Parts: sequence; C-alpha cells; structure tokens
Amino acid sequence: METQRGFERLVNFSDAVVAIAATLLILPLVDIAGPTEGMTTWELIAEHGAEIFAFVLSFVVIFRLWLTHHRIFSDLIGYTKTLAWANFVWLLSIVFLPFPTKLIAEKEGFDPSASSLYVGTIAVSVIAIFLIELVIEYNPDIAPYNSGRSLLGGSITAILMLVAFVLSFTVVGLWSLLALALESPVHRLIDRRRG
Repeated sequence: METQRGFERLVNFSDAVVAIAATLLILPLVDIAGPTEGMTTWELIAEHGAEIFAFVLSFVVIFRLWLTHHRIFSDLIGYTKTLAWANFVWLLSIVFLPFPTKLIAEKEGFDPSASSLYVGTIAVSVIAIFLIELVIEYNPDIAPYNSGRSLLGGSITAILMLVAFVLSFTVVGLWSLLALALESPVHRLIDRRRG
C-alpha cells in the first residue's frame, strides 16, 4: 500500500483531470459563439442544438462518473499500484470523452460509428470503476471504514453498459444508454430473490 500523501496526490490528480475534461467539452461551443451575421442568440442556439445537447449530455455523464469515483475513493486511506492503473484507465476514458462528444454533435447523433464510440468510451469508464471496486475488494486494508461494500451494483452497471454498447451498433444508437435505467429494477429483483 502506498503512503497517505501519495493517495492524496492520486485523488487530486484525478479530480484535476476530470475538471480539465469537463472544460474541454465547452470549447466547441465557444467557437460557435463568435460573430454571427444577422442571427439572434436564439437562432444561433437553435442552429447548434445538437452541439449544445452533446455538451450537456457529456457534462452530466462526466459528473455522474465523477460522483461514483468520489464515493468509492472517499472510503479509502491508501492505494495499490493495481488501483492506480485501474484509475488511469478510468481517467483515460474521461479525457477521451470530449472527442466522441464532438463526433456525435457533428453527426447530430445519427452516425452509428460515432454513437458506438461514445457509448464504448462510457463503457470503458464504467468497467474501469468496477475494476477499481474489485481491487478494493481484494485489498480491504485500503478501505477499512467501508464494511458494507458490495460489488453487485458495479457488476450490474458494467453488464448493462456492455449491453448498451452492443445496442449502440444498431439503429438504437445513443438511445442504447437508456439500458442503464434498468439498473435499479435489476438490483431490486436480485435483492428480492436473495431475500
């Protein structure tokens, strides 16, 4: 296990990378806000609705992923090299997300390959979070205060994200992300069967 100081640096680095990735999302919108010949603000917004939607969607996705990351890391007192590498994969997916965001904005969400790249990037992020949870499960000394940790939620989310990724190659496209809405019902069903 690495030192407390090293763990704090890992968390601070992760937060900084997420902040930069979220900031990168706005840059394409800044470009379209330049001088407009005879267009009102509302006409500009209407003309670039796909870009604005892609920005909001990705910002919410990054925020949701960061909340999960924050919840997991708030219980830790240290980390292992394996955890750092799993966190690196998670960070890589977060930093990469502005690229497929730009692609889905340009194609207005109707390009199957752009949609699949977008959903696939989120899938990598969710699976990396699940790997982080697995590492913690097998190294309980880095999370001594979290006695109630369960891998069930992370595994359900990872499986649903893989389903969404497969569906993204079909005409469903970005709508495949709605598969994540099944997370709570599946979790309740499993809990009911266990009880």
